[in-house]
Amino acid sequence: MKAYNARITATNIQNYFKQSGLTMEAFANLLDISKRWLEYVFSKKKNYEFDPNTVQKACDFFVADFRKFTTELQAVPADLRETLQKKHAKSPEYSKLLNDEPSLPFIVENILVNDDEFASTSGVEVKEIKRIIRKYYPKIELTNLSKTLQESEHIHYWPHPTKKKTNVYKVK
Repeated sequence: MKAYNARITATNIQNYFKQSGLTMEAFANLLDISKRWLEYVFSKKKNYEFDPNTVQKACDFFVADFRKFTTELQAVPADLRETLQKKHAKSPEYSKLLNDEPSLPFIVENILVNDDEFASTSGVEVKEIKRIIRKYYPKIELTNLSKTLQESEHIHYWPHPTKKKTNVYKVK
């Protein structure tokens, strides 16, 4: 039997978290830990660990086997959010979280990059990206959109050729 590995566990939780579409705050509340502590654990530079009770809460939410989740890297299903919405449909606590608007990084990585309009452009400004995202989520707050786009591994950006302090974005 393989031994518990804190780094593998944190990586699995982080990977599943990203694909769940939950915000950092919502996920921290679900695990009954602070958002700041969750950010520390997810930081590769830090040497923090999840306690077993927190890992079990994450496994319960992600419907994952505790032993596998803590000993080997798990492949995250591409449709994890939809799967979780179905599995937790009768759980008021989880269902509400999964039916709220997803996090901005989730939207960029899973919706924007797959949007035909965005994928077919040679580059657009943030205002156009906001319009595209609002096709899916009309009431979403899009604070930090530029930062999220720039941090995405699927988005390429460069300075606008004529406008100062403006970037142009496209799918890599």
